[in-house]
Amino acid sequence: MLRFLLLAILATALLLGLGTLAFDAADGGSFGPRLAGEFVLGGWLLEAVALTALFLLIQGRGGVWWLDGLLTAGIAWIFRGPVLVLTVAEALDQGPDPWWGMSLRWLVLYTLCGLFLAFLARRLGVRQ
Repeated sequence: MLRFLLLAILATALLLGLGTLAFDAADGGSFGPRLAGEFVLGGWLLEAVALTALFLLIQGRGGVWWLDGLLTAGIAWIFRGPVLVLTVAEALDQGPDPWWGMSLRWLVLYTLCGLFLAFLARRLGVRQ
């Protein structure tokens, strides 16, 4: 289990980082000022820990290994996607238009991370 946790957290943080960098490159960095590198890395690690913990809570409930990953991604995305978009749109008193695009990109990235966690758990023989 310890081997799974270390690999899952580090690899998921790497996936999140690469996805974020790909999104920034595609957007040309149009979403405001940049945070310091430590905060960005810390955010990726925090998300990786949260996704791994959520996956371990869900594991075995989907019936098949890949469905566990999709359930993890879907539940995590609800909070990173629609809930965050509605919160930001309300706080800034603007429409949700620029944020929905980012939200849908995070759905793709979270789906990849969830499927990766499911594959890794299956490969390493992690059981409930």
